[in-house]
Amino acid sequence: MTATPPRPPVPAQPPLITKQQLASIWNCNPILIEDREMVELNQCLRQFQITTKPRLRHFLSQTAHESGGGRYKKELASGWDYEDSSDLGNIRKGDGPRYKGAGYIQMTGRYNYQKFAEFIKDLKVMTGVEYVAYNYPFTSAGYWWYSNKMNQLCDSFASVRTVTLRVNGGVNGLADREMYYKRCVDAIP
Repeated sequence: MTATPPRPPVPAQPPLITKQQLASIWNCNPILIEDREMVELNQCLRQFQITTKPRLRHFLSQTAHESGGGRYKKELASGWDYEDSSDLGNIRKGDGPRYKGAGYIQMTGRYNYQKFAEFIKDLKVMTGVEYVAYNYPFTSAGYWWYSNKMNQLCDSFASVRTVTLRVNGGVNGLADREMYYKRCVDAIP
């Protein structure tokens, strides 16, 4: 009886976005970006099929704006303004601060955290903003992107303005988002 030869290792997929590309979009030194964050970003991009140039450029420019160029993974405000916001599912004392905006598109509210937790099958998400901001800054944004059919919008040759309207509900920060989009075009030729 002959032994079965071992299978060759599966080659790792090259990253869709490198640390240098993200640093040029965020306008920061690459050493400020953690390796684990790059792993999470590239897993997110693949998981939510943000893999074409238009999708990548829009996703990265919108998340760059929403996070101040990667500086903020959670909302700066206390979150008490969301207390008792039943439209966000905040029904328990302390839900406002616990489920304030987290991740690079600022997922907000008990309801949205619960849907995200169920989707990724990690109930620790329900511990709140700190857990999501540290572990899933891009994945929470990718989940929102996927849930709101943003890939289809990007595939229709949408402008930064059109994408911003869907992300923001208005055109808040449009010039900044356009600046980040230009950086994305340069970084992702």
